[in-house]
Amino acid sequence: MKEYYLFLDESKPNTNFRNFTLGGVVIEENIYENNIRPEIVKLKKECFGNESVILHEIEIRNKRGSYQGITKEQQETFFTNLNILFENNDINVLAVSINLDDLNKLYSENERNDIYYIALQLLMENYVHFLISNEGKGQLYLESTDAVNNSKLQNLFHMLKATGTLFMKKEVLQDRLGAISFPLKSDNIIGLQLADFIPNVLARKALGKEQKNFSIYKGIENKLYDGKIDRKDRFGFKIIG
Repeated sequence: MKEYYLFLDESKPNTNFRNFTLGGVVIEENIYENNIRPEIVKLKKECFGNESVILHEIEIRNKRGSYQGITKEQQETFFTNLNILFENNDINVLAVSINLDDLNKLYSENERNDIYYIALQLLMENYVHFLISNEGKGQLYLESTDAVNNSKLQNLFHMLKATGTLFMKKEVLQDRLGAISFPLKSDNIIGLQLADFIPNVLARKALGKEQKNFSIYKGIENKLYDGKIDRKDRFGFKIIG
């Protein structure tokens, strides 16, 4: 049975973006080790002259942190090649975007479940659907934020595995899913850096906002998991609100 990784990242709501988006990439273990990792390392070296630099979309776009002084040409080359990487590799994208204003009109914050619970439940269902369809088992990875948030998400994950979700029985979740892990940014995990480019792009799509310059939306949209029944809106990118 094949082993898969789901690398996740999140985009939190603010005054301009009222959506909470949790999403990322599903990659088979051998493809990740033999294709994705070396290609990203090569891309880092070619575009930024440093294969150890940690990719972060906001820093690259705003020329901050490790990316101070990069040129527009470097930005364009990077995003063009990242788009090509998505197109040329067996990557699947899963995401959930929740509009908080719309959700709070229907259910008050005191009545409804936590947004992480809602998003994680949907992602776990769709990830397991993918794993069953591809005869695989999978792990989840989400970049560490702080001990409290990590513990909260880990507890939600294990609770859902123990009780099941709306559509998936607990036995199925337990059979297909391994652990959820929270590596540090400094661990330089390539999969998590790739996942960093998913939430903002899809949040903009959910809100009907124009994509930014050098957008990789096309590459991401083509890789949304469709459940093998042409339903990307159900299995690849679920929008609530």
